[in-house]
Amino acid sequence: MDYKKQIEQHLENSGGIITASYCRSKKIPTVYLSRLVREGDLQRVAEGLYISEEGMYDDYYYFQYRFKKAVFSYETALHLLGATDKIPQDMDVTVYYSYKFNKAPFGVNIHYVNKEIHGLGVVEARTMFNNPVRVYSYERTLCDFIAHEDKMDREVYVKLIRSYSKYAKRDIQALYEIATRMGIDKEVKALMEVVYE
Repeated sequence: MDYKKQIEQHLENSGGIITASYCRSKKIPTVYLSRLVREGDLQRVAEGLYISEEGMYDDYYYFQYRFKKAVFSYETALHLLGATDKIPQDMDVTVYYSYKFNKAPFGVNIHYVNKEIHGLGVVEARTMFNNPVRVYSYERTLCDFIAHEDKMDREVYVKLIRSYSKYAKRDIQALYEIATRMGIDKEVKALMEVVYE
């Protein structure tokens, strides 16, 4: 199969998105991407990221492609996990303290944590366009809400606590492990005892 056909097949299977790194991994010369841009078949949306005419613009995927260390968190994580129907107005992302954005992205709430807990509870979720993104698990999100209860919207906080008891994929052991690593195990245990009474 020639390179152009390989690119077209990937675009068909990926919702119209292709990256230069994907091409390199498949030994496809990236000059073919440039040619397709010149011919009007592809549009370059970010460095190394291309979309076809039929492709869907996926904010979550593109954001994480540009900012690889960012993990979707808080209400954005709940939305991507399918744990809430509410579509967040702004994206919530978490990075470690020393991570710097060259220019703060518009419409993004940035949360900072210690590097030791940044990767704690990261799972893969799919966007509405079926692209993979990194998000915090429900358990990690719950711990973040509990740790920062004073900064959270009270209604969202209470709904989150109640809905976790009904969450089909809940993992109490993972919740307690994450809480222990974050230093909030006593608060989480006390809250879970109240919820399950």
